[in-house]
Amino acid sequence: MAHVEELRKIGVPAPERVPSMYWVEPDRVKSDSLLWVVGESSSGEGEVFLARDEKGNQCVTVASDHTDRALETVSVAKAKQICSKIVAPVFWRVDEIREHWDSIELKTWADGKLYQEGTLGRMLPPEKLFELAREDSPAPGRISLFSGTLAVLGEGIVYASDWALSLRDPVLGREIRHEYTVRILPDRN
Repeated sequence: MAHVEELRKIGVPAPERVPSMYWVEPDRVKSDSLLWVVGESSSGEGEVFLARDEKGNQCVTVASDHTDRALETVSVAKAKQICSKIVAPVFWRVDEIREHWDSIELKTWADGKLYQEGTLGRMLPPEKLFELAREDSPAPGRISLFSGTLAVLGEGIVYASDWALSLRDPVLGREIRHEYTVRILPDRN
């Protein structure tokens, strides 16, 4: 609920329910290190991305639900659709970390400053997320999803050029890290 309050401070209406599901075109999910956006009011959100591999295993990686905050004040669904979503190219199988899921650490940096920090124990587990997504899905077939995010540290939502994401497994001693840079296109009529 802390993240809902952060968004409310910048004019984003509270969702009808938490957690909320917003659907995006699958082609919007990318493992790029460069993200093009229109205007200066977009920002990242550190999350995990869950998908199934070719054998049907649940897999997880670190991701950013990059969102246009100005458009979000008008329509959250449209704001989610307008920016590509960044995912790291490396995944772990969920069954390798299921027993210690709650201890996995998620961190996000914005322009080199720690922006978000917490463990996956503060989020819904993968099974519950997939259950909610199946109930809300607009189309049949495989579902991939973003977990939702942690509250930000400090003063609130920031707009940054450089984003770094980390998912650290303290039990197995490994980390998935991904960085991306935002390039701003002019917002012209």
